[in-house]
Amino acid sequence: MGHVQFWTWPIIVSRISSIPMPTTTRKCHGVFVIVRRELFKEAYTMAGSLLLMDMHVSSEQEPLLPSHNSEKLSLRGAQFVMAVLGWVLGQAMIYHRPAPFLWIALLLVWPRWRRFFGPMLIGGILGTALGINGWSALVVAALALSVPVPWRRAGWQWMQWPLLIGGTALLFLVGHALNVFDSVITALICAGALLLYWAAGRQIQVIDTGQGDQTTLIMGLAAMGSFIAGLEGWKFGPLAPSLLVGGVLILAAAILNGPGGGAVAGATLGFTLAVRGTGPGDEIGILVTGGFLAGVLATRYWRLASIGLMLGIVLYAVLVNLPKELSILWISLGTASLLIQLLPGSMVDLGRVWAELLVRGDTPDTLPARLNKIAAVMQEMSHAFRIDDEDSSPETNLVEAIVQGVCKKCSLYRACWEDEFYRSYRALLDLTSSSQEELLTLHDLNPELQKRCIRPEAIIQSANIHVNKEKERAHFRMRVKESRALAERQLGGLAELIKDMAHDFDASYARDGVKKLTPALDYAVGLAKRPRRGGLISGDSDLVRELPKHRVIFGLSDGMGVGPRAAWESGTAMALLEQLLQAGFSQKLAVRAVNTTLLLRSVEDHFATLDLFLMDRMGRGGELIKVAAAPTFFCRQGRVEIIRSHSLPVGILQEVPVDPIYHTLEPGDIVVMVTDGTLEIQDAAAEEKLRRLLEEMPVVAPQVMAETILSYMLGHDQDGRDDAAVMVIQVLAHGQKPKTMEVTEPDPPIVEWQRLTPRPLRHMR
Repeated sequence: MGHVQFWTWPIIVSRISSIPMPTTTRKCHGVFVIVRRELFKEAYTMAGSLLLMDMHVSSEQEPLLPSHNSEKLSLRGAQFVMAVLGWVLGQAMIYHRPAPFLWIALLLVWPRWRRFFGPMLIGGILGTALGINGWSALVVAALALSVPVPWRRAGWQWMQWPLLIGGTALLFLVGHALNVFDSVITALICAGALLLYWAAGRQIQVIDTGQGDQTTLIMGLAAMGSFIAGLEGWKFGPLAPSLLVGGVLILAAAILNGPGGGAVAGATLGFTLAVRGTGPGDEIGILVTGGFLAGVLATRYWRLASIGLMLGIVLYAVLVNLPKELSILWISLGTASLLIQLLPGSMVDLGRVWAELLVRGDTPDTLPARLNKIAAVMQEMSHAFRIDDEDSSPETNLVEAIVQGVCKKCSLYRACWEDEFYRSYRALLDLTSSSQEELLTLHDLNPELQKRCIRPEAIIQSANIHVNKEKERAHFRMRVKESRALAERQLGGLAELIKDMAHDFDASYARDGVKKLTPALDYAVGLAKRPRRGGLISGDSDLVRELPKHRVIFGLSDGMGVGPRAAWESGTAMALLEQLLQAGFSQKLAVRAVNTTLLLRSVEDHFATLDLFLMDRMGRGGELIKVAAAPTFFCRQGRVEIIRSHSLPVGILQEVPVDPIYHTLEPGDIVVMVTDGTLEIQDAAAEEKLRRLLEEMPVVAPQVMAETILSYMLGHDQDGRDDAAVMVIQVLAHGQKPKTMEVTEPDPPIVEWQRLTPRPLRHMR
């Protein structure tokens, strides 16, 4: 779960300026093995060549952070900003009733920036009480008590959706009698709240990775619209803050997108004020006219946009209709025009480039576009392996072969194949179509043909030879078809994987002069492993690696079986995961890539489980992905939560369902990851045994805890029947050191699977 600063909601549009522009089955024998190898070799060599020609991913860099991310803002200042934001959103109304903007913001803030939830809630309650009414403020306070529920336990996240709908409907209907009109309006508002909440959650992660598209621009406008709706009730003499902010948006849209952009922004502002129920309806027309003229003059020189906006107001008031509050409109929009004039020209030029990129999307020369083209080519390659042809009937070919080899050399050929053609043909067809596995005998030959034929033994012998050859050919054809079908599925899977890479590609670049933020959390990790009883090499592999943007990945993988083969499978999965995550890809995409790789390696059943935990040290969150892995135990303040998985391992199916589980992290939390060998009983009794141990175990060094857990679960005298591994992750506050002493080793531990390969050893923390 990515980290985004607390001011994302009120100024999400300004965060767009931080988006960097992108640059440019079994073992087979004989001829079948040769055919299959050549078939796959040609297909994958061509696919790999296409990918390598364009896949030049730049080194991972820190994305550009906005200037608001300065460390000069203290925590109290940040909380004050959130309180003001809650105050503004709490006063937003739709048709003189509370709008759901504050409720949506609270649901977004709690799982991501919990320290700012309280200030926003307090500001929202005060804003609702003073700007709307006291009953609505009480409803907000009551609803806030239910916000933590969806994130209290794993698997409860689905509750956020009914909670969002229920809270939106309750806020809109409180203090009003329910009728048909209110029911329809409530349903529409709930649908809009669902869409806004879903889109905002997705765009928070998109903005954090430094990417953006048309949806990002739309979400920025929606966020500013909700902010303007909250400002509408404010007046400072003849100055209206809502019109001031809206005027700046109209001028910015006119400068960046011309007359169309200015007109649309004016219509959006007018509609927002009208829907709130306080703004006059004729403001829509005057704002559209002003935005259109501002865009017309901005095409000649951007500083003329301010003149166009004011000229539009004058023309509309003189020629069409005189607004009721002309002075407020004139002063507010005039102030916005003066503020626009203070902008430097370089900022306007940069804004035009970014706006063009967001509206138009990626150009054909960008790497994501090239990856999409490669994916399309590979998809067409997979279509070439489809099996559409149908062979002729093998029984007919067998009859012809027997006739050519035996009957045509017989003196009674004319009697059998001219006078009695149908009976002779039917008799041989029945003989060759027999499904028995044993050799044919005279008893299998038609009695009527036996009486007429003078060479029945020769017919039976020829039939056995040709039937056996046909069975071998049929088996060979079936294996070739299976290989072609497998190649089609695998190439299709590669095409989908490359498409995901194109969407997930991180095109962020380092910028000079940007200060790095200090992470909020640190960690300590301990690992204990044992091979199976009598074994020397453990088939379980581990991964601990620090990633860019203050993230850390922890992982365990259990290969199929035990010993070297299992170590190779799990080690391959961990090594590939490490490289993909280091390159900036998400956990979901990395898991899909590992699944495709294991599927391509062999048609034999080789698979591995994956248990991954991505720790966001900046955002105080964790993302857990489990693919057929053993349960994970999450410990906080003496309580132990068991997180389970029910999916198949990677390397079996073409599509692996990946459902991340998000969890907030606090200093003192303990995350315990184990493999199947640790829970030898493989039922609820083993899980309960480990849960009780974790509840009673004191918090000591993670290495000591890992060794203790493994010894307790397997016993001190003997190893288990399967490879076992335990990883203990201790969450610490930044700068905090474990109070108990650490158990150190003289040399870094050797990753088991690397004993089987000459590759240099990786040094892990």
